[in-house]
Amino acid sequence: MDVVIKLPPRLSLAAHVFDLGLERIAMEAGDQCEFDMRSCRFGEPFAMLLFAKQAKELIRKHPQIAFFVRTTQSDFTRYAGHVGFFKFIGFDLGKAPNEAHGSQNYSPVRTFSLPKLIKQAADEPVGKHLTKYSSELAEVLCQSRDGAIFDLYEYCFREIMRNAAEHSRGNELVVFGQHWPAKSISEIVVFDDGVGVSENLYENEYIECATNRDALKFAILPGISGVSRDDRMNQDDKWGNSGFGLYVTSRFCSEAGLFRIISGNSGLTLAKGVQTEHSWSHSGTWIHLRFRTDQAASQVERINEIIEEGKSEFSGILREFPIQPSAASKLLASHFEKSDFA
Repeated sequence: MDVVIKLPPRLSLAAHVFDLGLERIAMEAGDQCEFDMRSCRFGEPFAMLLFAKQAKELIRKHPQIAFFVRTTQSDFTRYAGHVGFFKFIGFDLGKAPNEAHGSQNYSPVRTFSLPKLIKQAADEPVGKHLTKYSSELAEVLCQSRDGAIFDLYEYCFREIMRNAAEHSRGNELVVFGQHWPAKSISEIVVFDDGVGVSENLYENEYIECATNRDALKFAILPGISGVSRDDRMNQDDKWGNSGFGLYVTSRFCSEAGLFRIISGNSGLTLAKGVQTEHSWSHSGTWIHLRFRTDQAASQVERINEIIEEGKSEFSGILREFPIQPSAASKLLASHFEKSDFA
């Protein structure tokens, strides 16, 4: 029996991928499976990588099945092929991940072997080996090569990628970004296949973390890090993990777009003053940022304001030791209303 999975006209929302039900498809030896992408005309990094990851998992689970992709010559097919989307899944179509050069308007699908990154770094900080790529992502997100907003995002991407290499215990890190000039919107996705946020936060002596959902809230608190106090004391100022990177990024990005963090079975989305908790079913950690670039110049001062707010809030939450999940929820609620959707 042949199985045909027909993709929708757009891959721009998680729902577009989940509605395909890839994790529920059953096949037997001798079957063939076709991904029919002829109707697909548009895609965005988060949904594209989500589909790619689910498709790769389906292929991995059924090594006895012949998988194919059917496309037409369209702008989306050419774009997806150029950025490495098809070959990332495993189809011999277009460029490979890391092959395209990228530009101010896009960062192609890039994959990193985490064990190889650690080996290459040797005794040097891993962050030094990732600056080129974190700068590329920051430029796509804020449409600038310098300034306070560029510095914030370059730092944050470097820390996200560095944490994946040093603490995720995973094998692969994947990044992908796109800017749409006509809309003045940029989107960046970074994910790894490691143990997840909650496992990393077990090393932090300041908090009491029992679930993935709690861990996501702790991860974006000011001053919270997956690095132990002893390790933080031994890090130098430039490459040290202060725990403020995700806090400032989540606050700043959500005011002019969207910030999403996903790990294990939970996800947390912050956008325009609203927090939404949702269920998830993928291993590792995902960071998804969406940002209105036409609002960046008017919001530069917000970075320092958020940092100062964070310093004050960090002092307050340290009065309770270890920090309880209720304190994290309360602090998050002081900045974001909770959505009814979960």
